[in-house]
Amino acid sequence: MKLIDVHTADAAAQVLYRLLEERTPEINISHRRLPSWEDHLAFIASRPYDAWYLIEAHNQLIGAIYLSKMSEIGVFILRDHRGHGHGKRAIELLMQRHPRDRFLANINPANRPSIEFFQALGFQHIQNTYEKR
Repeated sequence: MKLIDVHTADAAAQVLYRLLEERTPEINISHRRLPSWEDHLAFIASRPYDAWYLIEAHNQLIGAIYLSKMSEIGVFILRDHRGHGHGKRAIELLMQRHPRDRFLANINPANRPSIEFFQALGFQHIQNTYEKR
């Protein structure tokens, strides 16, 4: 497995958009709708994360992982490649490359598979955040 910097990969925008298209409401925290292609490109260009990688396994781009400025990890694997340990390995690689005192994962409370995934990696529940719009 390899982590490839999003800002150096030719196919990054397309792969990242495909990942957004696969997200369901229980996965999202920050997105209420699929962004336009132009908004998507602007977001990538803004360099919003400390580290942002495409995940490559078996010579295929299968997902993406980021580390926010607040040490939050976000990982998403394309549907056809889930359940093979790629997310776990990508997180391990990210944590090795970018050591921190602690790492966080913000997860939608309706996303049970992600909650269980991060708990299996040793992450502990520390808070719930509420929102009013």
